[in-house]
Amino acid sequence: LYMDYSIDEVYDQFINLNLKIEKFNENEKLILSTNKLFSYDLKNNTLLTVDDCLRNLYKTSLAGINGIDKINHDNSNIRIEKSKLIIYTDENLKEKVEINYAENKDLIKLANKNIPSNAPIDVAKPTPQPKIDPNKKIVAITLDDGPHKTNTLRTIELFEKYNGRATFLMLGKNVKLYPDIVKTVYEHGFEIGSHSWDHPDLRKLDVDGVNKQIVDTQNEIFSITGFEPKIIRPPYGATNDISKEVIADNGLKIALWNLDTEDWKLKDANKIKDAIVDNAFNGAVILIHDIHTFTIDGLEMALEELDKRGYQFVTLDTLSQYFELKNVLR
Repeated sequence: LYMDYSIDEVYDQFINLNLKIEKFNENEKLILSTNKLFSYDLKNNTLLTVDDCLRNLYKTSLAGINGIDKINHDNSNIRIEKSKLIIYTDENLKEKVEINYAENKDLIKLANKNIPSNAPIDVAKPTPQPKIDPNKKIVAITLDDGPHKTNTLRTIELFEKYNGRATFLMLGKNVKLYPDIVKTVYEHGFEIGSHSWDHPDLRKLDVDGVNKQIVDTQNEIFSITGFEPKIIRPPYGATNDISKEVIADNGLKIALWNLDTEDWKLKDANKIKDAIVDNAFNGAVILIHDIHTFTIDGLEMALEELDKRGYQFVTLDTLSQYFELKNVLR
């Protein structure tokens, strides 16, 4: 068995490794020859896959390129070159797809000043999710309609006090207003989802209208964080066949809830606290809004009480790893 490798570095950030393996029998006849590629991002300390290099809709946008349909998002047989990304579609590394950066700037996720892309280059890697004790109760508190100019950062501080996380379902128009807050949410390890651009009833829009609500919000969040939300909470939780199809075509899941506090109607911190605490259960997905100060006042009291009762506070993504959530994630 013989193993050899070649290595090259691109833009002082990306390492390409080609590992070659040859196996011979006792008669010195070659019986196996394979190559395996690895691309490593030195800045983020991570092995790269297609998902790290291209945005969600690459198959749709690049449908005219031969072989694009064979690529899986977790494919790691890739090479980062100075002007293009090369993706190999077979294990023998004989078939490949080449994607030029400059011609596909809107699709490129690689964050480097030398690579044409809308991805930001000054975003820190998110803080890791806290460890969860599976023997204790967990809830996901989800906050709609933000970010808010003061309440969102205050909410982050409240959850971090209990080593917890939450999920923010953001409106694109507010993301555009408060990019620094969005960046802080992301870097602190909180989950970001879409809540449309400006909160219309998606059932009243045509295909193009729904698509614009989704794509504009995705683009805005990506330009700030380099991350694309994987979930969307439709305004009012309302969908029809058209909006469901457009959501799915954009690679998103619908994220609903199973505990609605109706904080917007209560408008009282103590009542909101009671609505959260009295109805909380293991596996709850709790709906509140971080645009209301009375809600965050109630949340502060609720977190203290739930913590005393042994609850852990997690993102919706983390909760989905412990509960099926069939009626929430669709």
